[in-house]
Amino acid sequence: MEIITSLNHIEIDGNTGVALGNFDGVHIGHQTLIIKLVEACKKKGLKSVVYTFKNHPRTLTSRNGAPKKIISFEKKIRLLGRLGVDYMVCVDFDDYQRSLSPEKFVKEILKDQLKMSYGVVGFNYHFGYKAQGNTELLYELKEKYDYELMIVKAIKIQDEVVSSTKIREIIKEGNIPKVNLFLGRNYSISGKVVHGNGIGKELLGFPTANIDISKNHILPSSGVYFTKCIVDNKIYNSITNIGYKPTIGSETISVEPHILNFTGNLYNQEIKIIFYQKSRDEVKFNNTQELIQQIHKDVEKAKKFFNI
Repeated sequence: MEIITSLNHIEIDGNTGVALGNFDGVHIGHQTLIIKLVEACKKKGLKSVVYTFKNHPRTLTSRNGAPKKIISFEKKIRLLGRLGVDYMVCVDFDDYQRSLSPEKFVKEILKDQLKMSYGVVGFNYHFGYKAQGNTELLYELKEKYDYELMIVKAIKIQDEVVSSTKIREIIKEGNIPKVNLFLGRNYSISGKVVHGNGIGKELLGFPTANIDISKNHILPSSGVYFTKCIVDNKIYNSITNIGYKPTIGSETISVEPHILNFTGNLYNQEIKIIFYQKSRDEVKFNNTQELIQQIHKDVEKAKKFFNI
């Protein structure tokens, strides 16, 4: 997959099929849309293109700013690439993009720049100035600008429409099995191990890796989770605490896995935490001894969960 980050550097020979969207999470609905694009392009002899943005459009269009990300930009690129796309056009949503009328977006971006002859969008896709463009308008313009259009219907699981907004809600609830179902893979967080306050190892006897997570990344609700950690391409069973450590006292939220049966120095290493299920909510204990006893129980529950 070739990645293009500027509209001034698009060099694609021949006509294209283009998928349009933000694709945060690259969830099962997004995957369905991209797979349909790739299949159609192969049949029609077109290059497949994903057109998306580095930043969420709401960074410029909403007073509340953009929603928190489900996945990083880098992970979005990797996941889209695995689906067999030829090109990913990922540009900044800027004043030029924001000011384009819906029809100008079709003409200047999709036709003049991307040479789109086949478009694929989700059922709720909006575009152009103040998001005034929608699937109905795309359909109306297809004869004028000579392209075919596929509108992918909503994907439902458990009678709920799969969407990035819904997935963010479920992540906040800490319902990991449902998140994994909607994503079509296990929810995960990646980050570098940084120095913490040493409480896990020195005070509690359970060393934890303090993960540096972007503030723009959405996190599950506070509590303890059954997880696996990938360290240096090796997979380890783990439990991960997310929260403010109320027994110890902390003003900032932390993500700290305790990796079972691991010895070694993790500082400055990149760790991927894969989530399976929430074990319990975060609790404020009366003292550190009660906390230590609970952590022992957490570890035993994790061993039973992973059958080790």
